[in-house]
Amino acid sequence: MSKILIVDDDIDLAELVRTKLSADGYQAFVINTGDGAFELAKQIKPDIAILDIMLPGVTGYQICRRLRKDPELYRMAILILTALGEEPEILHGLEQGADDYLVKPFKLDRLTDKLSSLVMLLQAIDKRNAVTNLPGTDAIKREINHRLARGTAIAAIYIDIVGFKPYCASRGQEGMTNALKFMSKALTTLTRNAGIYESFVAHMGGEHFVVLVNIEDYERFSNSLMESFDQSVQTLYTPQEVTQGHIIATDKRGNEVRCPLMVLSIGVSHTQHRQFKSAKKMFEVLAQVRQMAQPNKKSIMFIDRRRTDR
Repeated sequence: MSKILIVDDDIDLAELVRTKLSADGYQAFVINTGDGAFELAKQIKPDIAILDIMLPGVTGYQICRRLRKDPELYRMAILILTALGEEPEILHGLEQGADDYLVKPFKLDRLTDKLSSLVMLLQAIDKRNAVTNLPGTDAIKREINHRLARGTAIAAIYIDIVGFKPYCASRGQEGMTNALKFMSKALTTLTRNAGIYESFVAHMGGEHFVVLVNIEDYERFSNSLMESFDQSVQTLYTPQEVTQGHIIATDKRGNEVRCPLMVLSIGVSHTQHRQFKSAKKMFEVLAQVRQMAQPNKKSIMFIDRRRTDR
């Protein structure tokens, strides 16, 4: 049963929503002022918070920011309620860390639809890849949004395993599983051994991974990863393949082709010179920089150093 905290100074509306949500199987709690809302959230630890923006005293924006900064509460889903429904107000709320918004007045069915979507979002965030046991795209993007909302200086490191597909073609399903587990272990072990504790490692699918770190850690992490990967990846090949520097794989036409050993292509986007407001914008830059990292027998990194605000 999902716990939902309702923060709204409209007493009648808040009680109507509480009654509806209770009937739908949610465990609903109500507070009619911004003062004390954070403390109540700390007490009940809700899965979802419904925050009215315009509150007497502490505003919904302020509560949202405080929730996102708290290590016990920042993963909860947040739905903001706005009476104005104007784009600047909505965008500002999302930039404070809210997951979605609803314009007043609203139908209760519309509210429950929004809540169902947020429940599904939380479930998707908790879902892990069956092979790597790492969270996926939804989780890393939400983590980026939360850290941006907290004002944390961050770097997103996009990692492609170049040569992964030919390797899988030559080794089959077992080879693919071994390569993905190898990469997952390399990433999680490095963050631990290097003392990069505020990292977030995600598997986007296939040969694509993203690691989120504090901005002061990205160069040390990336350089260590490239060095260790280029050395240890040789354990996935035969001595003859290592000596010759390539494997023999079959292309789509059935022809045998020489394919280099796997290396990493790393693209980095960070907040030092750009004021990102969302994970979407950060991933747009990552899509550009990862194309610039073209390895040749050794792993390579390309860092976005442009000074354009986003």
